[in-house]
Parts: sequence; C-alpha cells; structure tokens
Amino acid sequence: MKKTAITALKIAVSVGLYAYIFIKIDVAHLWSILREADVSYFAAGAGVYFSLQGVSAYRWYLLLKPLGLKASYFKLLSFYMLGMFFNNFMPTGIGGDVFRIYYLNKETRTLSRATASVFFDRNLGMAALLIMATIVSTIDGTTFRGVPLAPIFGIVGVAFGLANLALFYRPTYNLLHRLLALFKMKEAEERVEHLFESVNSYRGQWGLIVLAMVLSGIVQYGCVVVNKLGANALPASQVEIHNVGWLSFLVFIPAIGLISMVPVSVNGMGWREFSYIVLFGSVGATEPQAAALAFMWLGVLVVTSIPGAIIYIMRGISDKGRILPDGEEIDSNTDRESSLTRTREEEPVSTM
Repeated sequence: MKKTAITALKIAVSVGLYAYIFIKIDVAHLWSILREADVSYFAAGAGVYFSLQGVSAYRWYLLLKPLGLKASYFKLLSFYMLGMFFNNFMPTGIGGDVFRIYYLNKETRTLSRATASVFFDRNLGMAALLIMATIVSTIDGTTFRGVPLAPIFGIVGVAFGLANLALFYRPTYNLLHRLLALFKMKEAEERVEHLFESVNSYRGQWGLIVLAMVLSGIVQYGCVVVNKLGANALPASQVEIHNVGWLSFLVFIPAIGLISMVPVSVNGMGWREFSYIVLFGSVGATEPQAAALAFMWLGVLVVTSIPGAIIYIMRGISDKGRILPDGEEIDSNTDRESSLTRTREEEPVSTM
C-alpha cells in the first residue's frame, strides 16, 4: 500500500510538472522547433549515447574482477541495456540497477557481490559527475540567479566522499550490527557483513579505480556531447540556444543528472525537463528552446532503450526459475517484479 501511494505521488508530480511546462511555454513554438530539427544531429547523438553504454558496460566488466565474479562483456552489455530499458522507458518503481543486480545474480548466484559491483559502478559514475561539475563551475564561475554553483557542488562532493569513507570503515558496520542485533534481525546482520566484505574487495585497487574513473569521465563528457549535438539539431533560427557555450553545458548537464536523481517523479520525468528550462533559461535560452533540448535528450534515451526492450522480449517475459541470494531458486509462478522488489529490499543500491 505504501509503495503504491509513493508511486501514485510520483506519477502525480510528473503529470503536474508536464502540465505546468505545457501551460507555461508556447507549445506551438516548441512543436515548430522540434519539427524543424536536423535528424542527422539527433541520430549522431543517439549513436554517441549508445556507444557510451558500451563504455559503461566495460567499466562494470572491470569492476567484477576484484569480486571474483565471471561474466562475459557482451552478457554484461545486454544486462546494461536491460537496465536502461527499465530505467528510461518503463514507468516502474524498480530501477534499472536492480534489474542489473537481478540478472547478474542469476548468472553468478552471489547477491552481495552482484550488488557491490553495481553499486560501485554507479558510485564511480557519481564521483566523475561531481568532479566534472565542480571543476568546470569553478573555472567558469557559473552562477544561478547570483548564487555560485561551485560551492554547492563542492559541499555535495564532500558529503559524498564522507559517505564513501563510511562504506570502508569497519566501525560503521559494527554499529549496524549492534542495531540489527537489538531488533534480533540475524539474517539482515549476515547480509550487512556480506556487503561489507564485497565492497572492501575494492580496497587498495587504485589502478582499477583510476581506470574506472577515467571511463566514468568519458561517459559524463559524452552525455554533454550528446546534449550539445541536440542543441545543434535545433533550427539555426534558435540563436539563443546555439549561443550557450560548452562550459555551461559542462556544468548544467551534470547538474541536471544530479537533480534527476531526486526521487520525486517517475524516472525523473517532468522534473528533468523542468530543470532544463530553469538552468538553460538562466543563460539566455528561451523556454521553448530549453524544453526542445530536454525533449531531444528524452528522445535519445527512448531510442537507445529500444535494444533493451528487444533483449527483454527475446529472453521471455517470464523465466522458468528465479535466482535468489545464495543460489536458491523460487518457482516460476512468482512474478518478476516481486522477485526484484525482494532483491532491492535485501540489498540497498545506489540510485544514481
């Protein structure tokens, strides 16, 4: 009941924000901009974003090694595309990362390590995003309505760093163990311990971490390139959006990525487009232009999610068996979403 209420609230927020956007802006102008967009730039952006998923899957592939997990790169790429499909295309309360954990757990039968790999993969992506936004906003002196953005990114980065230190800090887990013991949650205690051991497999793996960070930086910069291509796709008459410089894109796209992670709407829908309008409007773009850019980005997400949908259909809507933690199987009558929901509850995962 609680989950249904939260999902309904998110849907209401998304619908409300879209309604606000379409009431506030000149819809006829927005449609004319999108209708005249250069499809070749859009196709190039989709191609770049699709290739970035290959880079992301390779980063995840590298992160399996310290955990002792084995899966082929192409299988992980298919899992990544499945995650994209559910993250970007389906109005589900279960994130794409949970699907990645689910399928990797089916492959390896080790839930804690599967969770740790996906968490660390997302963790490094978040780190690269914060580093890029902080450095560029400092160099550019970017402000929003007179407020410097660099200190805000810096504060978020410090909080993020402290949270990561806690992940590798044994007393943090000892405190959790004491709390769980107080409530006689022995099974949860064991899962916390498994998670600690899995996450700490990355301790001292500095060469791997640096390489994964470089790949994360490439992915974050690539997202900026995709958005810049989206801006270039808009008609030449839309000079305001074309005059927005690279540095603004390098600050705003990571910022929108962070804002979209706030779980107030369905998959960031509405909330993300609203962020485009507010941020790009602050540097001279008109509201229809900023909205057009947002919908160009949404279009790229939808198009590049289609392979994941195809993979999902090819795998079959229902599996014959489901793999739970420690290799246990549940029967085929149990529905996929219930299994994934249970997985999410048993092991926390980053929403980034």
